[in-house]
Amino acid sequence: MTRLALFGIAVIFIILVARMIFPSSSSKEPGPTEMVQDPNNGVYIPKSEAIKKMVNGTEYYFSTEQSAEEYIKKNQTKPD
Repeated sequence: MTRLALFGIAVIFIILVARMIFPSSSSKEPGPTEMVQDPNNGVYIPKSEAIKKMVNGTEYYFSTEQSAEEYIKKNQTKPD
């Protein structure tokens, strides 16, 4: 009976040590994704995937190059 108890404790100890050495990837939850809105079409996209453009000195994020080009054409400052 004592051998069985020692064996059980040894197994639990080995499992705990293995979890400390090799943490499972599923226990790491990804942080929240920052979302930005495309000013041309209103679509929300992850900031890391957005196309960043400067328009009239202001930084904007777009879902596609086409959306960025449309917005820039509509909102470009025209010199007087």
